[in-house]
Amino acid sequence: MSAMRDRPGGTDRAVSVTVGYVMTLAISTLLLSGLFVAGGSFVETERERAAQGELTVVGERIAADLGTVDRVVSSDSPPRENLTVDRPLTLPDRVSGTGYRIRIEATGENGTIALESEQADATVEVPFRTSDGVAVGNTTVDGGDLLIRWDPDAEANGSVVVSER
Repeated sequence: MSAMRDRPGGTDRAVSVTVGYVMTLAISTLLLSGLFVAGGSFVETERERAAQGELTVVGERIAADLGTVDRVVSSDSPPRENLTVDRPLTLPDRVSGTGYRIRIEATGENGTIALESEQADATVEVPFRTSDGVAVGNTTVDGGDLLIRWDPDAEANGSVVVSER
């Protein structure tokens, strides 16, 4: 055994095991870090897609209920001062784990419902159309339960109004 220690490099046997172990740990750490970074951006992209899908469904539900109120209002002949239409709409408070805002903008018979998620970079616009002579009031509300109603006192000839419940 003393002959092994006397030779050059004879005492370096344990060093190669330690160096191999440290190199294995370093490479494993780099690989895992790369996987976490790549997986994190994948999860974020999937969260944005899920939020966009949910916002689209919510926007289409609002557009459908605006259309329902529009049909009821347009079936009554002006003046519509005695007409009462209240359409409650139950919507989720959150999409993909975050709150959202609903912005309704209409000019004439055409309008858009813009839905924006608070944290995920997801924005969706859903177009809608109303009958001639039926106006929709522009508004911005938080996501959640809404009330779509006919307000005969809004604007000159009345208006469909969207508000939080």
